[in-house]
Amino acid sequence: NKYTLECRLSGHNDAILCLAVSNNGKTLTSGGCNGLRLWDLEKRVEVRQPSQTRNLQDPITCIAWLTPKDNSKELLCGGTGLGLLFIWSKRGYEFEETSVRWIGTGQEVMAISCDTSEIGMQVLTAMRDKHVQAWALDSRYNLSSIFSVELLTTVPCAVYSYGADVIVFGMYNGEIHTLRSKDNVVLATKSTGRMMGGIAVDPTHMFFVIDNAANGFSLHRVDDAVCMKTFDMKPTKTFPKQVVLTEEAMVVVGRGENGLVYVFDRTTGQAIQTLQHSNGGRVQTVTTHNTGNIHLILAATSSNEMETRISVWRKEACTQPKPERRGELKLLSMVRQVLQTVAQLVTVVVIALLAIQMMVS
Repeated sequence: NKYTLECRLSGHNDAILCLAVSNNGKTLTSGGCNGLRLWDLEKRVEVRQPSQTRNLQDPITCIAWLTPKDNSKELLCGGTGLGLLFIWSKRGYEFEETSVRWIGTGQEVMAISCDTSEIGMQVLTAMRDKHVQAWALDSRYNLSSIFSVELLTTVPCAVYSYGADVIVFGMYNGEIHTLRSKDNVVLATKSTGRMMGGIAVDPTHMFFVIDNAANGFSLHRVDDAVCMKTFDMKPTKTFPKQVVLTEEAMVVVGRGENGLVYVFDRTTGQAIQTLQHSNGGRVQTVTTHNTGNIHLILAATSSNEMETRISVWRKEACTQPKPERRGELKLLSMVRQVLQTVAQLVTVVVIALLAIQMMVS
């Protein structure tokens, strides 16, 4: 069961730096050097752009979807290269800018992570100026700071909620910090010993995959950062690439060179499939989405050297019957075979009786 090309979307005229699919799988958001764009994945068309008050020279560097606990409406969070944090809310069929503010010291927003808990909606930001900050988002979409921590030795490039704490991945030396959110204390610091580009953490927070820029991707345990497996793509150039997990974290997807997207089996480390996004150029921006039995892989042109577009690949999940269901199916198969055998015997007997009756007559 392979991924097949669903469509290609064109609209950006410069590098695309980030992609995100809404929780319901209907809307795709793309951000980059010429702003934010929205796409209807069902109709495969671009929809009206949301309002944007940013400087035209300020690129969208990261985006994330946030759904309130009551599923009232979808929110979209975005960060820019000059340190702006945006919140867009959906009004009818359109998105409107409801909150925008400068954060940090006006440097790049490296990553955004959103979470909804019993307490409310929370937004985590990682900044180029080494600050990690948590924000509370109220029902009117106003942001208020929960805590802010400055890392002294690394630039945070990914941040995730980790139960009541926060886990931060540093770009240099592969540092991993666990922060206690209630008092900003750094509980633990580990290191992979490798520079990190893209990072993907599995939903259970037991392991993570990093792009180490030099060789390819590597799989590590969260508790001690020990490397468990490597996925060698034999790169000829060193540059950061995004990496994501999909299909219940059993598949690793990442970008590479020559316009290719690589799909790996997480357990074996073997390449399952290679997807062609373009005829050349480096590839950095990628995301995935799972809705029911449908798996999507999306990739975008991350430079202005090639035609700027977004590729969407689709695969239907292989549905395996549960063990008890397999037993039922086996029993039904045996019953069917018995019935077929009985029917054949009855047919033979009937034919024999007809033959005997004809001979007697």
